Amino acid sequence: MPSRDFVDSHLDEKMRAALEARVGALHLRQRLGIEEAFEAKLFGQSFGFFHLENWYSVHAFIRNSLRLVGLYRRGQRNALDLRLREHDLVVRGLPAAFEGYRILHLSDLHLDMRHDFPHQLIESVRGLQYDLCVLTGDYRGRTYGCFEAALNALALVRTHLSGPVYGILGNHDTIRLVPGMEAMGVRM
Repeated sequence: MPSRDFVDSHLDEKMRAALEARVGALHLRQRLGIEEAFEAKLFGQSFGFFHLENWYSVHAFIRNSLRLVGLYRRGQRNALDLRLREHDLVVRGLPAAFEGYRILHLSDLHLDMRHDFPHQLIESVRGLQYDLCVLTGDYRGRTYGCFEAALNALALVRTHLSGPVYGILGNHDTIRLVPGMEAMGVRM
């Protein structure tokens, strides 16, 4: 279980109060303890001394390797080439009220990886007709550290999503995202 100092150093009073009201003090300490242990593992403060995310130059290595083989620009274009896919589902016994019900599902957005991605996403969903939007995690690129850039990008995208929006956290996300997401109208 993490120390009280860890909880205090990683949460301001307002955020801690909001999260404790949401999940309870014990669960919050446990969740933050898991996040603390994961970050300790990444930075060699645990039994495992090497973790890919701890290799600070991994992104430069991948970027330069892709440039070397001529795929970097193609990858950049592909990252912004968003495609919408429609799936019709037949659900036996579904109440008549849900006939024609449309759900927009957005996942693995990694909103802080490219500054232009949120704008491309907004353009892709603009004008879509749907009844409900679900966001299924991985709002940030890394699994540790700052999350403000991803939260700010999500706030921009959220203003362009209509109807109810529901979200869950992914494996890249911290519980510290929840108060900000709920403040922008995402039901977690």
